[in-house]
Amino acid sequence: MQDTIVAPQNTVAIPQDTTDNTPVQRPIIDNRPLLLSVFSGSGGLDLGFWQAGYKIVLAADIFPAAVATHERNHGPHGTATKTLDLSTTTYEQLAEMWRGLTDRRPVGIIGGPPCQAFSVSNVHKRDDDPRRLMLQHYAQFIEGFNRDFDLDFFLFENVPGLLDEEHEETFNQFKELCSNAGFDITEKVIDAVHFGVPQCRERLILVGINRQRFVGLEFSIPEGNLSEEPSIDALLSNLPEPVVNARNMTQKDIPFHPNHWTFKVKSAKFTNGSIQPGKAVGRSFRALAWGQPSWTVAYGHREVHVHPNCKRRLSIYEAMLLQGFPHEYVFEGNISDQVVLVSDAVPPPVSKALASAIGAALNHNLQGKQEENNNTAEMVAII
Repeated sequence: MQDTIVAPQNTVAIPQDTTDNTPVQRPIIDNRPLLLSVFSGSGGLDLGFWQAGYKIVLAADIFPAAVATHERNHGPHGTATKTLDLSTTTYEQLAEMWRGLTDRRPVGIIGGPPCQAFSVSNVHKRDDDPRRLMLQHYAQFIEGFNRDFDLDFFLFENVPGLLDEEHEETFNQFKELCSNAGFDITEKVIDAVHFGVPQCRERLILVGINRQRFVGLEFSIPEGNLSEEPSIDALLSNLPEPVVNARNMTQKDIPFHPNHWTFKVKSAKFTNGSIQPGKAVGRSFRALAWGQPSWTVAYGHREVHVHPNCKRRLSIYEAMLLQGFPHEYVFEGNISDQVVLVSDAVPPPVSKALASAIGAALNHNLQGKQEENNNTAEMVAII
């Protein structure tokens, strides 16, 4: 007679003779394609790629709350998250970090450099904004990793404002650098609402495919279901009321979900009938409406959208749901940090669709990895 021994994390149990109480274990072999994530933020882009079957070995960002959030949610997947100023970090430094984590090559690099310098909502743009140079730094990472590791692809995400005439030179220079590094470039503006996300959110996606490894491949960026525009109702209609932010509050003070907290209402507009569902009173008071998708989740400090009841602003958790994050995902930092994190995030359902399309085109054999996620999402895999 044989029993199955329950094995600890990172091992798989095999049948044992009951006369021997010592379990024999073997390492889990993780053969997921490996990725580097830069400007990783809260990890929405990375989560979609993980869900599709990739593994993020190394992620980097400069924002402490983003790094803490990424570590909390992606650490269990085996990701090493580093606090790095990517405007001064060199390719050589990143490559050394990579080699310290695995002897396998990255098949791709994914990331969305800071977009505020190119956003149409930024009314204080400056030609000397250092964030404009992040595209050049990203291109240098792409060139270096492709030269030494022979990448399959890279993915770049940003705001459509990068296509405006005033940014044309910067964007064309970035594409030229990536082309010279060995990639065929495809770009498209897509909307998250067509990927099952209840939010109108247009973003520019650029994918580079290694032209030597995939000769003649014509990759097409998915557009989603253009007839689909899901409303906010299914996600927001049955939630309990959020906790109002107060001084010295911790996650233990927020019972339903650690991010289900909201700003204290101060304006008289919340009580005098000025705010109506689906209407905007200036930039600061945009109220969502039942039966419709949300406006773009991109908030200033006090410009979080108003709940459809018009009595309060959305909670951070509600905004996370509108971005497509799962219930178990948790943001770190104070409430202002979390406004930044949720505003800058890539909706994971969009990311997963992009990852799946890339994996199919490049024969990365992701289907088995996606099925594996159903059972081992919390397991730290050995590279």
